[in-house]
Amino acid sequence: MTLPGDGPTGPIAGDDGATGFSDVDDWLLRDGATREFVGSAASAVASLVRSTLGPRGCETLVETVDSHDDPEVVLTADAGEILDALERASGFAHPVAALLIDAVDSHRRALGDGTTTALLLSGALVEAGLDLVDEGLHPMSVIVGYGLANARAGETLDDLAREVDPGSAADLRDVAATAMADARDEAWRAESASAVAEVVAGLARATDRGWVATDDVGVVGSTAVETGVVDGVVVRREPATYHEMPEFTTRSFGQRPAIPEPVEDATVVVVDDEIDFEETASTFERGTGGRVALGSREAAQEYATQLDARRAGAARRLRDLGVDVLVVQERVEDPVQRAFERADVAVIDRAKYPYEDADRLADATGAQVASFVDDISADHLGTAGRVRDRLVDGEKWATFEGCGDGVSTVVVGARTRSALDWRERLVEDALDVTAVAASDRQVLPGAGAHAAAVAGDVREYARSVGRREQLAVEAFADALETVPRTLAANAGHDPATVVAALRAARRGDGPAAPGVDPAGPEPLDAWAAGVVEPRRVFSQAVETAVGVTEQLLALDTVLFPEVDLDSFDPMVEHE
Repeated sequence: MTLPGDGPTGPIAGDDGATGFSDVDDWLLRDGATREFVGSAASAVASLVRSTLGPRGCETLVETVDSHDDPEVVLTADAGEILDALERASGFAHPVAALLIDAVDSHRRALGDGTTTALLLSGALVEAGLDLVDEGLHPMSVIVGYGLANARAGETLDDLAREVDPGSAADLRDVAATAMADARDEAWRAESASAVAEVVAGLARATDRGWVATDDVGVVGSTAVETGVVDGVVVRREPATYHEMPEFTTRSFGQRPAIPEPVEDATVVVVDDEIDFEETASTFERGTGGRVALGSREAAQEYATQLDARRAGAARRLRDLGVDVLVVQERVEDPVQRAFERADVAVIDRAKYPYEDADRLADATGAQVASFVDDISADHLGTAGRVRDRLVDGEKWATFEGCGDGVSTVVVGARTRSALDWRERLVEDALDVTAVAASDRQVLPGAGAHAAAVAGDVREYARSVGRREQLAVEAFADALETVPRTLAANAGHDPATVVAALRAARRGDGPAAPGVDPAGPEPLDAWAAGVVEPRRVFSQAVETAVGVTEQLLALDTVLFPEVDLDSFDPMVEHE
């Protein structure tokens, strides 16, 4: 991705013909030029995601490539997806942009939300800090002032935060709904928020560690189902039959389910490799490479007989172990399936869609994954309360219910495939965000109310800072108001009017937690409206922004900002 300051010029020839640089400005920036180099990049990165913030945020279209380097068009309002799409395309060649993206990446992957806020605050803090340096304030004074303001912000958030009961779905429902504020369908958002809250509350009740992880929760979707929760694991399976032609490839399912009737109290075993009896079916007339040489009709008949016996023997051994359902990640050939079915062992193959479903199933049922059928013993067995198989919109879904506390799957429904992908991502992010709230047991008012409250308190605190750092503390407060300003602008309101109204509400008898109302310029009470988010999402966004800003403000020199290092071949002074 090209940002201000990109566009390498490469080295040029010196007077003596050696490779060098004719002007120091070609490869070195100092002071004001460095600040321009840093500030323009920070502003450009923030502008990439600014319009996506809030429930009225807009979508961004990115021309990129997919994981196979094929052209792809991504249309999304999710900042994380935008950054990922840009990384897949050309990446961020500008070193400052790359530093900013790296800083927010761990925040995004750990919390599932707050990426836009972190980038906006980073851009605002860098811009304000560089302006102060241009006005004569030393960079270290700005950094110290930002540190003082950040510490004060933490104290303000301590007072503002409220406790939540991690085992109460009612307490967590608002967190999930706020995380899915981008959803335009209010009925679906409410339904999905209830499902997410129910799942996370169940996870919290099932653990005594205090930390709520969503590893045991899956998200699957289809255009042929309604949104809800399955108490167990749903394994999606790929089509079985392949017709490969030069012009096209088709895949199809047999309509017969692997399990005609649900199996109650099922004993389950999971195999992560293919089941192949060909190699050990016969020991006579072997050729090179382990191939079986069949020189006569009798030899072929003997080979087929031994192969059938091998299949039947493996099936009987599993039946004697009490196995009801055999789950295999690879495709199982029809003769092998029939042998197991004759022994009353149901086979669910191609359980690798996505690949981690089989591992999650093993964890949920208490099974140990085996690589070969011959290795299966009583130690590999797991259990499920109920197993059933059904055809869903061109896929087969095998459902393993009653696997244990906290093991569940959120089923997402939508009318179109594109809407389904988007809804699945919303639910996945909402699960992560709600789990953070359940783990920390603290939430903050959303709708920009947290940023506005901290900005107001930090601005008052600045009066007590009697040094030059006071200017930086005030700039920190102004930067925090970037959040409500952006929310107001994205909702179609005048940012200055909305921010003024928020300040007035805090000073007067306004709402307890005045925030930005998408429907109008007057403040809303975020607590009363149920717009809440985990404390850690916002506080970590602030910490991330302050950390990367301190790094960038300390820069006064940039080397090789426009040099094509691939073609840079400096003279060697000593061999």
